[in-house]
Amino acid sequence: MIEADVVVIGSGAAGLAAALAAADGGAEVVVLEASARWGGSTAVSGGQVWAPANHRMHEAGYADTVEEALTYCRAAAPGRDDTLVETFVRTVPEVVRFLEARSPIRFIPVPAYPDTFAELPGGKTARHVEVAPQDLGDLGELAELVWPAPFFAPVLTNQEILERNLFAGGPTPMDLITQRMSAGAVALGAGLVVGLLHGCRKAGVRLFRDCRATELITDERGRIIGVRTESAHGDVRAGRGVVLACGGFEHDPILRSQLLSGPLTHPVTPPVQHGDGLRMAGRVGAAMAYLGEYWSWPACQMPGRAWPDAAGTPQPQLAVLERSLPHVLWVNGAGRRFVNESSHNCASAFAELDPNTHHPRNLPAWAIGDAQFRAKYSVAGIPAGTPAPEWLIQADSLAELAERIDVDPIALEHTVTRFNTMAEAGRDDDFQRGRTRYEHAFGDPAAAHPNLGPVCAPPFFAVPVYPGAVGTKGGPRTDRRARVLDWSGAPIAGLYAAGNAAAAVFGPGTFAGGLTIASALTWGWIAGRDLADPR
Repeated sequence: MIEADVVVIGSGAAGLAAALAAADGGAEVVVLEASARWGGSTAVSGGQVWAPANHRMHEAGYADTVEEALTYCRAAAPGRDDTLVETFVRTVPEVVRFLEARSPIRFIPVPAYPDTFAELPGGKTARHVEVAPQDLGDLGELAELVWPAPFFAPVLTNQEILERNLFAGGPTPMDLITQRMSAGAVALGAGLVVGLLHGCRKAGVRLFRDCRATELITDERGRIIGVRTESAHGDVRAGRGVVLACGGFEHDPILRSQLLSGPLTHPVTPPVQHGDGLRMAGRVGAAMAYLGEYWSWPACQMPGRAWPDAAGTPQPQLAVLERSLPHVLWVNGAGRRFVNESSHNCASAFAELDPNTHHPRNLPAWAIGDAQFRAKYSVAGIPAGTPAPEWLIQADSLAELAERIDVDPIALEHTVTRFNTMAEAGRDDDFQRGRTRYEHAFGDPAAAHPNLGPVCAPPFFAVPVYPGAVGTKGGPRTDRRARVLDWSGAPIAGLYAAGNAAAAVFGPGTFAGGLTIASALTWGWIAGRDLADPR
C-alpha cells in the first residue's frame, strides 16, 4: 500500500502545482496519473498563463494592477463568486514567482497576446506569460512522456509563433526548430509539464502512472483518508488529504449528454477526462456547480488522425486559422452566417436552438473558403499551397459546393456575396468581425484587413466545423482555500479540487486565452499550500 500526507489525482497543471506546493511545505506527496502519459490536457495546450500584474510583464515595461484586473474580470464575467475571483487575481502573480523559484521554469511575457475583451474597462495586452523552452533532461522521449500535440512539435513559444506570423503563412524558422529539437528543448504546454515534473521530482514527489483512482476512502467521521485505484497498488492512503485534479468529463458521452447545456462532439483534449473526479466527489456529498458549462471551441477533424490510445480515439484540432484569417467565413445548414467567426467565444453559437425544431440552429456548420486562403494558409491540417487531399470538399462554383454539402445554393451565394462586399469595405456590419485587438492578434497583419477578405477565387472549399472544447467547467464547489464544499456549504474534511475537476471560477464563456491553465496552476497551488499546513 502507498501512504503519503497528500495524494494528488491527476498530473496536469493543477495536479503538479498542488504536488509541488505541498512538497515544498514539507508534506510527503504522491501523484496518481490514470494514463501512461503525464500532463493531461495541459501537455497539448498552448501553455500560456493569464497572470495579471505578474512581475515578468512589469519587467518588460507593461503596467498592470490587481485593481485593473479585478475591474476587467467583473466586466467580462459578471455574476461569479467575487471572493473566488479576487482570490485568483491576487494569488496568480505569487504562483508565477513560486514556480520559478521551485522549478527550472522561467516565465517569459507574451506581449503579442491581448485579453479577449481588451477594450473593456481594465482590459490589457501582455498579461500572459509562458515558459521559456525547457530541457527534457532525463525525463525520456517526449513522445512517450506526454500526449502528442495536434499541431506541430512544441518547440516554439507562443510569442515566437505570433511575432513571426506563423499562423498566417510567415516563414518557418527551421534552423531554430532544428536546434531546439536537437537540444531536447520543449515549449508550450508540454514545456510547462516538463518544468513542473522536474520541480516535483526534485522536491521528492513520488509519481505513479497507469494508476486510475476510482473511489475516495473516508473514515467514520466522513473525512477523506485516501483513494482506491484500479492499479496493482490498490488503496492509497492520505494522512492529510486528497486533491482532485483529474480534469473534467468531456470524454464521457453519457455525462456530456446528461449535463452539458450545449452540443459537444469533438473534444480536443486527450481521452483521459471521463468524469472520475466528478463521480468520486459526488459520492461523498460534494455540492456541484456549473455542470452545463464547458470551455467551448470550434474544432476540425482530419480523417484518420487519432490519439495513441487503445481505442484509437479521433484527435480533432482547434479551428483557429479557419475562423480568424481572411478569405473564409462560416455558414450553417441553411447557408447563412451566424456568428463573428474570429471571436474567442464563437463556438457558443453552436448551442443556439431553433425554436421551431428544438434542434441546434447552427449545426452542421461549414468553413467556406477559396483558393486565396489555400494558397496562403493551412486549413484543417493541410499545409498552405499543397495539393488538396481527396477528403477536402472542393468545387469550381459556389452552387456546386452548396450541392456537395447539402446547403441551399441561393442562400450560400447570397451569403458569400454580402460577406464579400463587407470584406472589401473592411467592415463586417452583420457580426462585427475583426474589430478587437484579440481578433487582430490572430489575423494576418500583411492583409488589407487582418481578419476579412473576399471569398471569390475558385476552387472553393468547405470544411466541417464541429462543437469542440478544451475541457468542461462543472464540478464540485470549492472555497478560497480550494476545499471541496458539501451542499450545506461546509468543507468536506480532507478533500480539495482544482483545474477542470472543480467548478470553474469564471464563466460562462472565456475572457482570456490561458485562463484554464492559470486557474489550474493557481487553485492547485492554493490546495497544495493549504495541505502543507498541518493545522
